[in-house]
Amino acid sequence: MRKRTLGVVVAIVGLALGGWAPPGTGGREAETPVQDVLFLRTGGGTTLVRTGEAAAQVFPGGIPASDWSAVVRATMRRRETQVVALDTSGTRLWSSVVPGSLEVKLASAHADLVALGPPGGSTGYPTGRSWTTLVVVGPDPMDPNTIELRGNYEPEAFSTDGGSLFVVQYLPPLRPSHYRVRRLDLRTERVEGVYTVDGHLQEAMRGTARIQAASPDGRRLYTLYTLDEPDGTRRAFVHVLSLDELWAHCVDLPEGFATAGEQALAIAVASDGERVFVADATSGAVSEIDTGALRVTRTAPAAFFAPGGTAQAVAGHDGTLSLAKGGRLVVLDGATLTTRRTRDLGQRITGLQAGRAPGRLYVGVKDRILVLDTRTGLQLAVIDPTNLGTIDQLGASTRWLEEQRTAFTCAC
Repeated sequence: MRKRTLGVVVAIVGLALGGWAPPGTGGREAETPVQDVLFLRTGGGTTLVRTGEAAAQVFPGGIPASDWSAVVRATMRRRETQVVALDTSGTRLWSSVVPGSLEVKLASAHADLVALGPPGGSTGYPTGRSWTTLVVVGPDPMDPNTIELRGNYEPEAFSTDGGSLFVVQYLPPLRPSHYRVRRLDLRTERVEGVYTVDGHLQEAMRGTARIQAASPDGRRLYTLYTLDEPDGTRRAFVHVLSLDELWAHCVDLPEGFATAGEQALAIAVASDGERVFVADATSGAVSEIDTGALRVTRTAPAAFFAPGGTAQAVAGHDGTLSLAKGGRLVVLDGATLTTRRTRDLGQRITGLQAGRAPGRLYVGVKDRILVLDTRTGLQLAVIDPTNLGTIDQLGASTRWLEEQRTAFTCAC
């Protein structure tokens, strides 16, 4: 058994690989440490790691809030469900008991609102049903809102004002084969249509969700889909859901993205929210979407393919775009999409997260986290806290496994 160390183990290596850590740049950086909270999914559940602290915080069965500021858990007991919201230190924020056997589907920012629904539905099309019971609950334990909907629905996201819950309607309800996004008005309890920025109602269709990321301000949700057209062709697009203005839109991607393998695609949102990057490790391409114009503005080469593993992407606060696949890490200049650095780590990368300090990049591997500096190429440290376990994913984006990839669906 590998010996666990407490806290952060500093391991400056100074490797000269593809522009990383050239000779003479070794040594520890003289800068004030900035504490970051790292977001992970591990075998133990939703897991948070605070840099500089000795142990990871594991929340078995927990669902993160949309901004990762809290975690929500539900415990079913006989004919009722207890819902508990915890902050990132594990301190209880609020709890509530609601009737019925339900599971947490999603939580808004700060866990101010939590949506619960029938168990299941998170691994593809849900079981056929003609009625759906949804419960919305928050810090006020006296005011759970139970809503009975005629049809087959699954929650997708809360609006930023808390007045609406976007839901996926599965059709036909008893034997689902397609779906559409709708908006549940939590005041009137009526299901309304969702319109595009052009004023067109989104209709039902089939599609496969691959990966999802939210804008830094929480106002938009970007989901990458692939779609098999009736004529046998394939299409890839990013579904944009505005959680504050209550509209949806689809941005088509270049043709090559439609044929990419399940594990080859990654998505990242720039720290200013003005661009979304979609990368395909197989073709070695990255496309940039202007989130104001809602269109692809350019596509550039990015050779980050390596055997095994899953494609990863994150946009840093310093303007970089980091991509990974297998054991290969590539850092691009986010403004020009030209390659700055390339490195082969020799072990499978399980995720990326940008730190708050300029150039700070956290790279997940099997059961530890490497701390790199994208400016100098230095490996600054290894984070190896107790309680961590095996890392399935590092970072705040959501990726669905092969058996889960239709869990979030849309109509474009």
